Amino acid sequence: MMELNVSEDFDFQSEEYSDLYTQSDCTAFQHPVWQTAMQQHVRKQIGLRNKTLQFRCKKSGQLVGILPLVARKKMGTNILEFANLGLVDYALPTLHTNFWQWVPNPSTLSVELDRVLGRYDMLRIKHMPSNDPNFLRLLPNACMERAKFSAHVAELGSDYDSWRTDVISKAERKSRDKKRRAMMRNGDWQMNRLTDPADITEAFNHLKLYHKERFADRPGKDMLQDGSSFRFYVDLACHSAESGFSRTYSFTYDGDIVAVQFGLHDGDRYLYLIMGVDYERMGKYSPGLLMTEDIIRDCIKDGIKTFDLTVGDEPYKAKFGTKPLAIYTLWHASSMLGTMGRTVADLMHKQKVGNNLLRWMSN
Repeated sequence: MMELNVSEDFDFQSEEYSDLYTQSDCTAFQHPVWQTAMQQHVRKQIGLRNKTLQFRCKKSGQLVGILPLVARKKMGTNILEFANLGLVDYALPTLHTNFWQWVPNPSTLSVELDRVLGRYDMLRIKHMPSNDPNFLRLLPNACMERAKFSAHVAELGSDYDSWRTDVISKAERKSRDKKRRAMMRNGDWQMNRLTDPADITEAFNHLKLYHKERFADRPGKDMLQDGSSFRFYVDLACHSAESGFSRTYSFTYDGDIVAVQFGLHDGDRYLYLIMGVDYERMGKYSPGLLMTEDIIRDCIKDGIKTFDLTVGDEPYKAKFGTKPLAIYTLWHASSMLGTMGRTVADLMHKQKVGNNLLRWMSN
């Protein structure tokens, strides 16, 4: 049997969460290091409150599931959301692989879930890399909505040259090699994996600038230009570089930083999260493609098997032998107000009408 409770200060650095994570099918976004940083980030936000849902074995007290939520009010509506804040590409509950052995009757547990979570109008879990999560069994009235974008994932081999030959066309390889030779003739291109906090901070300042220039005309919010989110990334990168959980790659050309990439390394998977390039200086060499190749070579050297380019349908991702991964949002209305809001938003999307409610639904 299972018991549920909600905490505003759950310790994601605890041994019990570490044990749960190792026995769960999750991603680096559920890793103890990421979750600890995220909870600290949430506490700094005005109008948000941590509500971490815990599932425990009633008899032994063993932690068998965690769902990190935040509570907020929007337009008079009480909202529960996955602790995402625009920073999480893969939102999943952290559930023990044998979670359902403690749940003989999911419908009974769903009643308990409503009681423990308290009054809310809408529950939203955005960026779920699955359309059939086990958690959906606890919310029989929930629905899954396919996102308009996908994630993109490439499987790597044990040898870089063989992998490159297998997944990249001869013409594309020839084009990249030609650009690399031209680049190397005109300057010195170097890749560095950074661990010193001062070096990481300097690299992120360049990343912020290059990212702003490249994504200025794209829809959505550039999280690197938000002061709080930028500090979240820098702190995480500095504090977890030595352990290897995060990687910050800096690329220099004749000694100047011209490209930066930040990602997460968990097990045999690397998640390629953010990149920025000085395209004004380097654009003619297709530096994004070349730096990604260099990082893949580094990952294969370290025995990493999966190169995850995460969410977004940028065309360059298809040039690395990736396969698309569908992304979904889970919606669960718990009141008439929540149901009405969801219905109205659906109608507005179909009619392409924009207002505050529509913007809320898309953010």
